[in-house]
Amino acid sequence: MVRRNKVVLPILILGVGIAVAWMLMISSPKAQRKPVVSLPPLVQVEQVSAQNVRIPVFSQGTVRPRTSSNLSAEVTGRIIETSSRFANGAFFKKGDVLLRINPSDYELAITKAEALVASARQQLARAEAEYKQKLEEYKGIERSKITDYALRKPQYEEAKASLKAATADLDLAKVQLQRCVIRAPFDGRIVDKKADIGQYVTPGMMLANVYSTDVAEVRLPLSQSQINLLDLPTSASDSEEIEPAKAMLTAQSAGQPQSWESKIVRKEAIIDERNRLQYVVAQVADPYGLDSKTIKRAELTTGLFVEAKIEGRLIENVFVVPRKSIHNNNTVWILDQDKRLRIKSVDLIHRGEDKVYISQGLSNGDSVITSPLDAVIDGMQLRIDSEKVNET
Repeated sequence: MVRRNKVVLPILILGVGIAVAWMLMISSPKAQRKPVVSLPPLVQVEQVSAQNVRIPVFSQGTVRPRTSSNLSAEVTGRIIETSSRFANGAFFKKGDVLLRINPSDYELAITKAEALVASARQQLARAEAEYKQKLEEYKGIERSKITDYALRKPQYEEAKASLKAATADLDLAKVQLQRCVIRAPFDGRIVDKKADIGQYVTPGMMLANVYSTDVAEVRLPLSQSQINLLDLPTSASDSEEIEPAKAMLTAQSAGQPQSWESKIVRKEAIIDERNRLQYVVAQVADPYGLDSKTIKRAELTTGLFVEAKIEGRLIENVFVVPRKSIHNNNTVWILDQDKRLRIKSVDLIHRGEDKVYISQGLSNGDSVITSPLDAVIDGMQLRIDSEKVNET
């Protein structure tokens, strides 16, 4: 009996399973075939309209002082004193005494020159008295019969010249004494000092390299197409009529982004032959914030590398579209009222970093397609993403 159950039971279970499967198959709903629907590509668009814009121009450059010079000795002598402001990186004001050269030799020269002036005055007084006396002696004689030597006129003229020479030597000695004191020629900063106390200097020897702190400059290279977007003076008469273009300088300072307002004050005279670029110069007043009236900001240190965004001249009736919407250099895709793609050729004014500026080829209200498409056919049907349109 047990052996028979072992054979019959599996067969029974298998039969029940087959019956259940059969019932499920005949009772399940039948799938209905539907035709495949091909949807038009989904795109995003931006509505455009003409506007008056100032196209920004981007460049970069290194900060430089407007005025930089070498302080040099004008007299011979040993340095006997230096100021606390005479140090690398130190600031100074115009007229500050930076160092002194031993004045002893020049003080002695003044004493000697004063003595020579006094002697020359005495000689002139004597010669003048003799000249006047001779004029009195020969008063009744015809002047043409009297020689200048008889009147002692040459001696008188010589005495006057000697006094002038002695006075000039005295003035020179005083100037030399003044040159023993080296004063700051402008408000500035020490870059690198080349001399110190005890050093013997001679005329022309460099004492320090300095630069002014009133104005900083940045030379910005621009292409000719970029220059055409700016209002720049083209002649000496234009420089007073055209308001300088504004430029915003930016850089990382102390780990933080910083910005400085500047103005484009001039265009350099030549085009660089190596890269065909022309330089314009931006100026920043009070780059170190030393003027109490200046708004406190980070120092615009000489040698700092900065990015520049220059405000362009005002251009009317310009269409601004994303750079990604330009195809084949000068075409855009437009979505017409029937939601069909149309290819239009346009005239470009300028290609920016993320925007393109168009002068002709578009109309107010055009919907410019900003989405990429794998295949493009003029007149193809499209759909608008979420039925939303961005306006620019």
